[in-house]
Amino acid sequence: MKKTIYNTILICIFSLTAHSQITEGNWMVGGMGDYINETTTFDNGTKLKYEVITVKPNIGYFIKDKFAVGISLRFYNHINAYRYGVGLFTRYYFLETEKVFNLFTQIHYDYVTNILDGATNTQFFGVKIGQVVFFNSSVSLEFAFEYEKGILLNASSDAFKAVIGFQIHLERK
Repeated sequence: MKKTIYNTILICIFSLTAHSQITEGNWMVGGMGDYINETTTFDNGTKLKYEVITVKPNIGYFIKDKFAVGISLRFYNHINAYRYGVGLFTRYYFLETEKVFNLFTQIHYDYVTNILDGATNTQFFGVKIGQVVFFNSSVSLEFAFEYEKGILLNASSDAFKAVIGFQIHLERK
């Protein structure tokens, strides 16, 4: 029974004929979530390991076919402190716009602050590469891996993340 369900899902996915909206003038609205297993190294050599779940809603605009720029928000709980931030990103899709499956890369910059004291600020720089599946011309699901560097006042962090995202592509009228 499980094999039949699995095969039916695969056939449905591979038989989709989606035309994605990753063309100039269209909008992308959605978000991504990630799980972080991170190590922070302080100036005195102390290392701190922890896990974090982050949610990042975003909005982007395609300035050229397959190339989008946008802004994102960032929310997460980090060592018992709630943090929020805003960021910028650029994204490029590698395959043709009509493909159901596509590959993308994205770079971003985020500025984050601590909600409780407002004084603990962090800057993040990251690069992401992944695959997107278009279920129709507007809805897509993304799977990616990301490397991100965080810079604090007296520490830095390096994180490798598994990222999942959901986007709605809005066609211009």
